[in-house]
Amino acid sequence: MKISKTFLNMAIFAVMIILIFQGYLFYNLNNEVKSLDDSLSSLDNKIEFQRKNIENEISDLRNESANAIKGLGGNINALMKESEESKKAIEELSEGLEELENVQIKASKDFSSIISDVIDSVVLIQAGKGSQTSIGSGVFVSPEYLVTNYHVVEENPDDLLIGTVGNKVFRAQLIGYEPEIDIAVLHVADGNFPFLEFEDINNVKIGESVIAVGSPLGLSFSVTQGIISSKSRTGPNGLNIYLQTDTPINFGNSGGPLINLNKKIVAINTWKIANVESLGFAIRSDIAKDVYEQIIEQA
Repeated sequence: MKISKTFLNMAIFAVMIILIFQGYLFYNLNNEVKSLDDSLSSLDNKIEFQRKNIENEISDLRNESANAIKGLGGNINALMKESEESKKAIEELSEGLEELENVQIKASKDFSSIISDVIDSVVLIQAGKGSQTSIGSGVFVSPEYLVTNYHVVEENPDDLLIGTVGNKVFRAQLIGYEPEIDIAVLHVADGNFPFLEFEDINNVKIGESVIAVGSPLGLSFSVTQGIISSKSRTGPNGLNIYLQTDTPINFGNSGGPLINLNKKIVAINTWKIANVESLGFAIRSDIAKDVYEQIIEQA
């Protein structure tokens, strides 16, 4: 069978057309695949970006949560500490109320039951004679040694007499003194006097009732009563060693004892503010005792 040249040319042309069309389709397919790859790559980048943002947000949330928990812990600790402090304050207040009740009970007691037991230990002190006479009070703190104020014996230290509540008179000797604190220690030869002990200052309470025994204005063995207003006052000498009391302290009370219901010396009366009622000051028992012991050791 003989194929015409024309038909052959047409067949070849048709094949070329098909090949060109297929090439075109393949080219477009490649472009679409590339575009799809680019889209997928862009999507991957977006997903990675979002993942990092989410991870950062999660990290921030974790840090904020940790800080919040830490802050909450601090607040809880602070609240617990505040609660403990409040509990302690309540306990201290309760103790204070209990002490106040004890003070009120003590204040209601009558000192008359102990005066007879303490007054024999308190003496009148006369230093010098005539116009140079100085009058004060003192208290025996051992069978032969007594304590008074130095200013009572300062002008006439070599001419000292003591008088007891039983109207007996004895000569005394100055064996030592501390002028800044205003304490002097006297000795009575062959003495065997009843004496009083110093009270532990930690046992002394504000509001506690006390009595001053002495010879104010020459009235021998007068007793006045009051309370302790403060355990820590500073005097004219700049020393913070004084009890404050509303117990009347007048001229002649100097050197005498301030005594509590335990029959112990809580302080040595020493001075008052002029022209002011019920504002007296006395050297604390711990200070007076220390000075007394030092003088005895050095005597």
